[in-house]
Amino acid sequence: MMRIRTVFLATALTALAGAGMASATDYDPLRKDARMHNELLGASVAYLIDENCDALTLRKLRLLNKAFSLRKHAMSLGFSHGEVMAYVDSETEQDRFRAIAEPLLASKGVVEGQEETYCAVGRAEIEKRSFVGSLLYER
Repeated sequence: MMRIRTVFLATALTALAGAGMASATDYDPLRKDARMHNELLGASVAYLIDENCDALTLRKLRLLNKAFSLRKHAMSLGFSHGEVMAYVDSETEQDRFRAIAEPLLASKGVVEGQEETYCAVGRAEIEKRSFVGSLLYER
């Protein structure tokens, strides 16, 4: 399975790249920010559903719009564009979000390797009109 890219910002902000990447930056404020955490986790969950359920796919334009908004939020916390990109591209952060997203999906009934369980959770999220559901649609 592909490494989870914190899709939310990675997909969108890659298109905006141009600023240099940050070096040793303390990302604790980004990790502790509720909005950053919740939206990146939601995007990670949606990404895992998209990767494991052929019937559902990511809404890429919505994802892009949300990413721009979240980037603006991160910059309001004092981070530069390059620092935000480095945070999003960090394998450590991607692994951290995967470690949170996988058990969260399991608690909702997902069984690794069973596509329909991912689809069922994705459809439930769409029906609930949750943040995760807003990032998915049925093909």
